[in-house]
Parts: sequence; C-alpha cells; structure tokens
Amino acid sequence: MSHDQDTCNMEDFIGTYIPELVSSKKNMMLIKCPNFLEIKNVVFNLNGNNASGSDGFGGVLYHSCWEIIGTDVCNAVQQFFNKNWILPGMNNNVVFLIPKIQGAKCIKDYRPIVVANFKFKIISKILVDRLALMAAKIISPNQYGFVQGK
Repeated sequence: MSHDQDTCNMEDFIGTYIPELVSSKKNMMLIKCPNFLEIKNVVFNLNGNNASGSDGFGGVLYHSCWEIIGTDVCNAVQQFFNKNWILPGMNNNVVFLIPKIQGAKCIKDYRPIVVANFKFKIISKILVDRLALMAAKIISPNQYGFVQGK
C-alpha cells in the first residue's frame, strides 16, 4: 500500500468515526481578525488593576492611555490573527510562588501567581470569548464542569 493510500484511508477513517464538531463557518468565526472595536472592548473588560505584565505594563496603562496606544495595540493583536505570529516575548510569563503559610516548605504551601503580558491576555481573551460561544457543542457532557454556568 502506498503512502497516498494510507493518507486517503486515514482521512476516510477520521471522516467516518470522528464527528465534525466545528463547522467551516464556525472555524472562520474563531480565526477571523478582530476589529478595533472588539479589541478595545476586550481591553476595557479586562481588569486594569491586576499586577503588571512581564513587560512591566499593567492594564491600567492600557485603560488610561488608550487614545495614545490603542492603534499600536490593535496592530499587534491583529498581527497574531493575520500572520499567525506574535512578537518575540509577548507570550512570556513569570510565575511567582506566594507562601500561604509562615515557613512554607512544600509546593502545596504556596499559591502560584502568573504574570502575563497584557497584549497576550487580550489575544487569549478574544479566543476564549469566541470559543465560549460554541463550548457546549464541542465539550462532552461529562466535561461540563469546564463550561461557565454548568
């Protein structure tokens, strides 16, 4: 059997036994480039009072300086969706372990805090909001603990 026959048989197998849960139309909704208003709404719906990101800038800067930085922020976010590429370091995170008790010695005695770049939070939130619209269809009933409101 040739490689092409193997590939064809695998595609038949997948098409027969694995249901298509996300239609082409819904997939396009997931990956379409967000417009300026969608990005701005996400920025202002994210908590501006959280700790600064790994780049040193927190949401409060984005909220208070939006008129100055909004276009650049939108360009960076849209670049991810248009080019499938993000700026180097944008998805870097820093994890801090905060002791829950005095004299903490075991990992369970610490609470992890992750500090993420705010622009990366914007991209993540856009994707999460879009996925939430179809989560009930793509998550099996025994996994509904991960679906908001279930």
